[in-house]
Parts: sequence; C-alpha cells; structure tokens
Amino acid sequence: MNDDVLAQLTGASPRKLLEDLARIGTALARNDRPRPEVECYLASGQLVRGRVVSVADDRQGAVALIAIGGNVRSPSVTFVRVDQIAALTVVDASLLVRAPVVDAPIPSKLELARQLAARTESLAGAVGKRIELQLGGASELDDDGRRAIGAALPLVTDVLAAIAADEMGKEALRKLEVVELGAGSSGDVGTYDNGRRLVIRAPKLITEQYTATTLRRAIEKLL
Repeated sequence: MNDDVLAQLTGASPRKLLEDLARIGTALARNDRPRPEVECYLASGQLVRGRVVSVADDRQGAVALIAIGGNVRSPSVTFVRVDQIAALTVVDASLLVRAPVVDAPIPSKLELARQLAARTESLAGAVGKRIELQLGGASELDDDGRRAIGAALPLVTDVLAAIAADEMGKEALRKLEVVELGAGSSGDVGTYDNGRRLVIRAPKLITEQYTATTLRRAIEKLL
C-alpha cells in the first residue's frame, strides 16, 4: 500500500501542501479526528513539529498556524512564515492522495433498514404524508458506503423536516414519494421519476461531507 501512495505523490510548494493539509484538517476536526501532522524545517535551522490548522496572508506573505501542543481550550500554537520553510515533512503522506473516510461504526444492511423504517415514521409526522426512505443499490452498500449512509441518515431526515417547517416547504415535499439514500465518493443529490424520487448519495470521504446548510441548499434547488 505504501508503494501505491508513493507512486501517486507529486512535488508541491510548502504553501500548496500546507493549504491542502489545512483543508483536510478542517474536515478531520469536524469528525473529532486529529489534524495532519507536519515537520517544518526552517531556513534558520529550527524545526517546528505540529498539526496544520490554517494558512493565511498578511502584508508580508503567507503565515501557517501550527498547533504544537496544549488542548482544545488552551492550545499552544506557532505562527510560521511559509517563505521561511526550507523543507516540509508530512507525517502521514497518504492524506495527500487518499482522502480519509468517515470514521464511524459500520452498520449492517439490516440495521440500516431498521433505521430507515423508524425515520420514515418520524418524517411522515413532519411532512404530513408518508415518504418512503429506501437504501440505494447493492454496489453502494460496501463497508464504506454503509458507514457513510449511517452517518448521513440523521442529517438527511433533519434537513427534510426543517424544509417542511413552513407551508411552502411542506408543499414542495408532498410531491415526493421516495427518498433513496446511497453512497458515493463525493456525494450527489438528484431527482428522478418526474420529481417523485429524491436520490441522495452520502459522501464516503470526510472532505466531501454535507453540512445541514449544503445539503438543504442541494435539495431545495430540485424542489
């Protein structure tokens, strides 16, 4: 597996690497996972080791924020001028070529079916009609797919209930008969069968996960 990762790595500037790692780190942090760890070798000979938080610009150039210790309430951070970095080590380089998947328990198909049935009943009360919640096709139900679906299901039903909170939203949802929940690398939302079937593919990758805002926007565009 290491050879596969190494073969896919390409050279990049310290700024580009740090920006990519900061974006990945934001997604990891939302899922209570540690941000990417790096070692910054400065032109002065100093070494800064920590986890990438962000990269921003000031009048003198780009500055990277590196968490070097502490805790969530009182973190220790170092502000590093990116143009002073002579070399950069990425402790887990696989993050640069293989985005992390959702870190959650893998439910069985039976568990998902039970959850869908329970959520169908609660959603009917919010919308004022029964909308059947169904699983996607077999090709989407591998371990990563089931994990993504299980993690996304509460968000999907919460967003649909929020849309139904006013009469305009409730009316728009009443034409739906089925909401199909599957999984894909980056996620997708679409309607089929003349708008009667809403298909939501939950992203397997942490970096592509929906938020309540982005999922609601994607659904409402189609209603």
